[in-house]
Amino acid sequence: MRFLLMSMTLVLVVASGEAARERWTRNEMVEMAGYGEQKLSSVLLTATLLSSSSSPIHGATVGIKCHTRYRKGSKWIKGVTNESGKFVIDLPSHLHAIPDLDKACIIKTLSVPKPYRCSSKIHRGIQLLSSSSGSRVYTAGNITLQ
Repeated sequence: MRFLLMSMTLVLVVASGEAARERWTRNEMVEMAGYGEQKLSSVLLTATLLSSSSSPIHGATVGIKCHTRYRKGSKWIKGVTNESGKFVIDLPSHLHAIPDLDKACIIKTLSVPKPYRCSSKIHRGIQLLSSSSGSRVYTAGNITLQ
């Protein structure tokens, strides 16, 4: 009996899936479901990495880690500084809904090129710079390494 019930459920699921495919295109179903290739929101973090002499640090790898109540051991999302010491990190969508994102994230310099003899430093406190139409930009300002 249990096998018959599971088989009938599978047939109904497959049949409803076939009917849905005939009614809507894949792109329409993705849009209705709210996920897929099309980004619905964007959260960027920007900052400038400086040496103790206020020179921009080019080619450093910087990471951001955001902690949630539910997920332990989150991973570093990385970016690399440009000639001006600036970096931009686009946060993955699973982090967009974290409440108080400005308090939940830390920034750390993961590696610095050899000419700069700076120590790694954890930076806390990002600030919301702008927010409009599903896009938010946070900044950590200038991060000076010692």
